[in-house]
Amino acid sequence: MILILKTIVQIVRRRRGSQLVEEGLLLGISLIALMIVVSMVSGLLTTIQTAVASTQDSFDKFLTQVFRDDFNKIWEFIFGQKVQG
Repeated sequence: MILILKTIVQIVRRRRGSQLVEEGLLLGISLIALMIVVSMVSGLLTTIQTAVASTQDSFDKFLTQVFRDDFNKIWEFIFGQKVQG
């Protein structure tokens, strides 16, 4: 790693290929920044997906309970006995 850095410094000092090295470094930095942004977006989308799935599951449980209670009340009213379950 140190050898690579020394080589880059020597190339920059000699001004031969310094523009190419500069563009290469900028390209590397921009790729790293892009990967960071992509990973952040991926994490955000995963969090949103988890929240939606949990909300849907909670809503399904709520509706099941409400409909079960309403069905039991209607059944009791019509037949006078409670449904098991």
